[in-house]
Amino acid sequence: MLDYDSIVPLYEQIMQEIKKDIEKKNYNTKHRLPTEEELAEQYGVSRITIRRAMSELVEQGLVKRKQGKGTFISPPKMHKDLKLSGFSFTELCEANGKIAGAKLLEAGLIPLDDPQVSEWLHIPKGDRALRIQRLRYASGVPCVIEDNYFPKEYVYLLEIDLEHDSLYRYLREEKDIEIVTGEMILRIVKADAKTAKLLEVPHNAPLLRTFGRIFRGDGEVLHVCKQVGYGEDFDFIVR
Repeated sequence: MLDYDSIVPLYEQIMQEIKKDIEKKNYNTKHRLPTEEELAEQYGVSRITIRRAMSELVEQGLVKRKQGKGTFISPPKMHKDLKLSGFSFTELCEANGKIAGAKLLEAGLIPLDDPQVSEWLHIPKGDRALRIQRLRYASGVPCVIEDNYFPKEYVYLLEIDLEHDSLYRYLREEKDIEIVTGEMILRIVKADAKTAKLLEVPHNAPLLRTFGRIFRGDGEVLHVCKQVGYGEDFDFIVR
């Protein structure tokens, strides 16, 4: 398959061959690529040449390395349109051809200790509010940690299946509440140890943190939402 007399370097030829195999879906359903040793044997070159080819593919975003697990084909990037109002994670997944999932991390009435959450909810610091924190998945891949704070009159949300139902679907369809996005603050942060473990990313990996306020159609505050995640597999549409 390789032309040793070509002016095109061997690593680049190998890179193009691997690209073709990715496009043809020649790798297994887990999307794991062969090891450097296996590829070196397949192409009859050194592991240094294979490593150069793989580094180029990583740089192009076609594959990603997972420490201790190997090199994997990068999934297609998901798109999140920040202009859309009241757009839930479930709807985000549906728009990208993914299946939304959730793991409940915490749910219950708690005393507020975050002054910004207290201010936005119009609830004095120390008073109780409903907190629902979930790890959200897109087709089985952890994407974002979602931390929602509601006034305590929404405590009825604890009665729904928080791992299989959409909060926004329930509020719209069962409670006839119109949902409107308000302010949103964006910041790039580094994954701490706990976040990295939940999202299955390297420690200190860059992530997007959002902090926003959501309203009802009548102008009343519905909830405050903190999110962290949305790593390199996401593109954001801002205008």
